[in-house]
Amino acid sequence: MIDAIKKGWNILCRRIRDQGIRTSLLWLYARGVPLLTGIPLLQFSQVTSSIFVGPQYRHNGLKYLQKQGIHAVVNLRIEKDDARLGLAPQYYCYLPTIDDQAPSMEQLFSGVEFIQRIIDDGGKVYIHCGAGVGRAPTMAAAYLISTGLSLVDALALIKKVRPFIYITPPQMDTLIRFEQYYLRGCGNL
Repeated sequence: MIDAIKKGWNILCRRIRDQGIRTSLLWLYARGVPLLTGIPLLQFSQVTSSIFVGPQYRHNGLKYLQKQGIHAVVNLRIEKDDARLGLAPQYYCYLPTIDDQAPSMEQLFSGVEFIQRIIDDGGKVYIHCGAGVGRAPTMAAAYLISTGLSLVDALALIKKVRPFIYITPPQMDTLIRFEQYYLRGCGNL
């Protein structure tokens, strides 16, 4: 418990130092409400009409997402498999990734392919990790890169609704490699 408090305090101090008070308070709100209620705040999640990025949800959150027409989920949490918890919707892609680490290139390709298939069928996708600030935005950025956006533009689009995302160095390195793959004309999975 003390380690968790220390980790939380360190995260908050880093956020205030790197992102300022306003963005840090926004992060506290956008993270705290879903943590307490189990329901993601879509005003901080909707990146495009079909792509949503956010934190872990609970059963009432799954019902809420489904009422909003979101029937597909990409889960990047190695800590929790939504299917085992009874939280997986009709369409579910599980790509377990260690917190603060990057999904592998293979996971990014699998996630992008899953997301594209759902969108091609007219669906909406909720991409989540624990807090929706690192692993999930990394996957969303990979998808946006696959549609032709640059890495800078993809992250800027996500930051419009989630200004508090925090892409770690390993995640950024993987996204740079992913973008280079597409720039070399190797796209079209």
